[in-house]
Parts: sequence; structure tokens; C-alpha cells
Amino acid sequence: MSFKLPPPACNIAFAIGISVLLHVLLLWVPNIKLAPYKSSLPPLVAKLEALPDIPAKPGPNRKVSPAPKPKAKKPQTTPAQDIPLAASSVAEASSVAEAGSIAEASSAAASTPPATETLAQSESVNTFERPPLPRRAQLTFAVFKGTSDFKIGEVMHTLEINDGHYELKSVTETVGLAKLFKAYKLTQYSSGSYSKQGLQPEYFFEERAERLGTQRNTLELDHTAQQARFSHGGVAILPPDTQDILSILYQFPPLAHAKTVPIIVGNSKKIEHYEFEIADNEDIRTAMGKLHTVHLRKLHQPNEDGLEIWLALEYRLFPVKMRIIERNGEISGESIITDMRAEFEEETKKDVNH
Repeated sequence: MSFKLPPPACNIAFAIGISVLLHVLLLWVPNIKLAPYKSSLPPLVAKLEALPDIPAKPGPNRKVSPAPKPKAKKPQTTPAQDIPLAASSVAEASSVAEAGSIAEASSAAASTPPATETLAQSESVNTFERPPLPRRAQLTFAVFKGTSDFKIGEVMHTLEINDGHYELKSVTETVGLAKLFKAYKLTQYSSGSYSKQGLQPEYFFEERAERLGTQRNTLELDHTAQQARFSHGGVAILPPDTQDILSILYQFPPLAHAKTVPIIVGNSKKIEHYEFEIADNEDIRTAMGKLHTVHLRKLHQPNEDGLEIWLALEYRLFPVKMRIIERNGEISGESIITDMRAEFEEETKKDVNH
């Protein structure tokens, strides 16, 4: 006599059997754990940084007022005495020498500026120096849609400085459900020289990879010839202090005692002039905790895209939050810091001295 379960009972028995098998595997299979990814860089320690200051402007030249002339003394009416000729010659020579010494001293004093003027001039010739960047740094950001908590991507910045040269790379990728609907990867690369004045980009590369294809563009910044050469064949005048769209995040001009700051930025297509408004300092909440920041807003027309950047006052003025605003005023996305690591070595100081 054969015993058969009806179809619903077969399904239930099969599910119970699978469940028992899974429990047996969980009990008897060795507990294997994958090692979590760890960066070789140590976490960046918080340290309150002062905003870069604007170099002191030379003060107005102060005119040196001439010393008041001594009042002429009235000749005393003394009885005439018979002075020997030799003695008379010495006295005459002494008076002439004394007068000459006074004249030379007066002209020297007139030609020598006051101490305050000399100090102002010596301060005015000092060039602006930025706080040194770490030898290596790695910043990780989470990208959210609008101002919501819906994560759509991740960004990683890596910075390396060696022997007066820097390399800065940014990789942005969609993650999770967003990647299922739209796989997107943006790679940006900036390189150039590094000195006391900070970063001076010489080459910028950008690659956008989507399902429909990949686009690559480059920008060469020739500071000697003062030319910006684009991969599409165009050439433009390269103004001094031009940054690319990646290096500018780590190379903002002096911010202290200023309400707005102008910047010149080159991307893979053109050179653009921007002006950022320096808003009030702001505390923002991140995965790293509460960060004290300076808030920058790009001034733009109503029909232009907007950009806001938050720089961490306790972390080398590194960017910790960025917000993209569409032309219609809607916030399209935000990137917020999740991890920050850096390495400082003695060689960094040597690089800065170049």
C-alpha cells in the first residue's frame, strides 16, 4: 500500500525539510567570518583650524615731517679778545665740520623711513601660506537623494603628496536600488605641483561610465604658457590661481575677514568664474558625529545650477558636505562625510618647503 501526500501537504513537508537542513548546517558548519575592509590610514584627529587669512595690504606711505629748525641764538655781546691765528683756524674748522655732520645726519634721517613704515612694507611682501595638507588622505562620502535619507551612491576621495607633487582622485558610484535602475560611475583625477601656497593643478581627467557608454575628457593647465588645453581641441586663456573642479575642494582662497570669495575653476569643457558667499559657521550632524563647519554658497542666477559646500573647521578645512541645487531651486542631492583618514609624516614638511 503506497502512501502519498496531497500536493499542499507535499509543499509543506518540503519546506519543513529545507528548514531542518538549514538549521543543521548552521549548527555544524564552522563559523566563518569575512574580515571587514580596513584602510591603512589612521583616522584624522580633530584639531580646530583657523581660516586662511588674507595677506596684509601695504599701509599708506607716511610722510616724514622735517625736524624743526633750531632757533638762531642771538650773538652775545662779549668784549673782543685777541685770539691767535692758529686757534681761530681750528675753531673755524670745528664749526664747519660740526655743521657738515649735522647736515649729513639730517639727510640720512630724511632718507630713512620710520620703523613703522619699514615693518608695513616687510609684511606686505610676505606671500600667503596655507596650512600643510597631509601626505596621504582618504575621505568617504554617502550620497543621498535630495535631503532625504535614501542613499543612492558613495564617493571616495584619495590624496597623495610626494616630493612637491600631488595626485587627487575621486570615484563616485551608485549603490543599492539606485544602481539597479541606473548604474553610474564617475572618475575624476587631478595632479600638479604642491607648495606652501597649496595645490596648483596641471592635469585634470574625467570619465563618466554608464550603461550606454563611457565618455572621457581631459584638461591641461599650462601655467607657463598661460593656456588651458581641452581634449575637444579648444584652447583658452589660463588665469592665475585657476583650480579644477576637484582640486578647488581642497584649495579655497583665504576666507577670514571676507564676505564673498571669487574662484576660477576649469572643468573638462571650459574655464568658469564663480563667487561664493561665506555664510555663518554651522554645526552639521554626520556619521562622524557633530562637525563644526564654515558654510559656502555659490552665488548664481535663478536659471543657473547652485552649489553649497561645508568645510570642517576641526579637520584641515576638508570638505565634509556638498549640496547640488537644480536650476528650478530644488535640491537634487547631498554628499555627506562618513569617514576621514589621513597620514602626516616629516616628509610632508619637506615637500611644503619647495
